[in-house]
Amino acid sequence: MRDLIRQIVEGYKALKLEEQSEGFVMFTGQEPDTHHRVWIKILPRLLTQDPKVAQRVTALSQAIRQLNHPNILAVRKVGEQGGLPYVITRALEQAQPLAAKLNQPWAVDTAADLVMQVGQALEHAHAKGLVHGALSPDNIVVEDSGRVQVADFGLAELQDLAGVHVREAVSPYLAPERQAGAQGDGRSDLYSLAAILYSILAQRNPQVVRGQILPPSRFNSDVPEAMDAVVIKALAPNPADRYPDVKSFLAALGAVTLAPRIQKASPEPSGLTCSKCGTAGQSGRFCRKCGARLDPVPARAPTKPKGSILDEPIQQTHVDVGRIEVGKGVEIHDTIIAEPVTTIASHLESEFPEPLDMPRLDAAEMWSKLSAQVVIPMPEPLPMPDIDWAEMAPPMPEVPTFTSFAGQGEDD
Repeated sequence: MRDLIRQIVEGYKALKLEEQSEGFVMFTGQEPDTHHRVWIKILPRLLTQDPKVAQRVTALSQAIRQLNHPNILAVRKVGEQGGLPYVITRALEQAQPLAAKLNQPWAVDTAADLVMQVGQALEHAHAKGLVHGALSPDNIVVEDSGRVQVADFGLAELQDLAGVHVREAVSPYLAPERQAGAQGDGRSDLYSLAAILYSILAQRNPQVVRGQILPPSRFNSDVPEAMDAVVIKALAPNPADRYPDVKSFLAALGAVTLAPRIQKASPEPSGLTCSKCGTAGQSGRFCRKCGARLDPVPARAPTKPKGSILDEPIQQTHVDVGRIEVGKGVEIHDTIIAEPVTTIASHLESEFPEPLDMPRLDAAEMWSKLSAQVVIPMPEPLPMPDIDWAEMAPPMPEVPTFTSFAGQGEDD
C-alpha cells in the first residue's frame, strides 16, 4: 500500500500530509512543471478485480475529466495505481471551505447567490452523467473574490466501488436514501444543496419536529415565506416529493423575491433578459426558466427638460410661528416680518394741523441779563512760603581719599 501511494505522489514537490481519515488520505504538493499547488486524495482500499468495477472506474474517470465549469474545482488527474484509486485537483490559495463560514451571519440574497453557484455546478455535472453523492460544506470552497467552487465530484462513487464505508456518512446534508445505502442520483444532490441552504439561513442543521421540517424563517425573520416553501419541498424525505432536478429547484428559488419580510420589497427592474437561456421580459434577481442570475439594467440618471430659466418656479418662504397652550394644541399665527411705512398723500395733508411755532431766543439779551447779576468777589490767594532746601538738607559725610587709605596702611 505504501509503495502504491509513493508511486502516485512521486514527482510532486513540497509534499505534506494534510488529512488522514477513513474516507481518504490527502496530501498537498506542487506540480513539477507549473509549480501549482494541488490536492492529492488517495482512497485507503484497493479496487476489486471485478471487470464491471474496472469499467465503471474508467467511465467515471472520463466523466470527471470532462467537467469544465467555473464553479467546479479543476481536476488535474484521476485514475488508479495498482488498483488504488486517487483524485488530484487544483488547490486554491486564497479560499476556505464553507464549513468555516457557517457560524457567521449571512444575508438572504448572499446565501441564495452561493447556492445558485453550487446548483449550476451540480447541473453541469448531472448533464455529464456525474453525481456528487456527498455534497457538504466541507467540499464547497469559497474564494476571497466571492466565487464558489465545488470539489470531490465522483469521490463518493469511487469510495463505494472500493468498498470504503465511512462512519461519518450519517450527515445532516446526506439524503435519506443515501444514508440507507442506496445509490444516489440528482435528487440526492438536490437534498444536500437544500440542507446547506437551510444551515446558512438558520445557522443550524434542518430541524424536524414530529415529522415536519421547521421552516428556516423560524430562526431567521429575513427569510421570505416563499423561500420557506422552496427549501422544505427540496428537503422532502421521499425523492419523488422533491423537485425533479436541480434546474427546477434553481428556477423556483430564483422566482423568490429576496427581500426581508419586515421591509417592503423595492420595485425590481422589469423587462430583463437572461444571458444564459435568452428568456426575456423577466423581473427579479434570477431567471424563472434556468435559474441563472439576471444582470439588472443600470438606472439612467433623470434628465432635466430644456427650457428657459425664467420658466422655473420661484421658491417662496413663509414663516409661521406656533404657540402651544394646554388643551388647545398648536395655534398658528401669522407674524409680520416687515411692513411698509405709511406716508401721507396730498389729499390727506389737509386733515393734519399746522406744526407749532418754535420759540425764538435772543442771545444778546440773555448775556445782558447775566451781566446785570451781582458779582461775588473771590478772595486773594495766600502767599506761598519760601523754603531754603539747602538749610533743611542734612550734611553729607566726608568722602575718604586714596591718600588716607594709604597712610592708614603704613601705620598698621
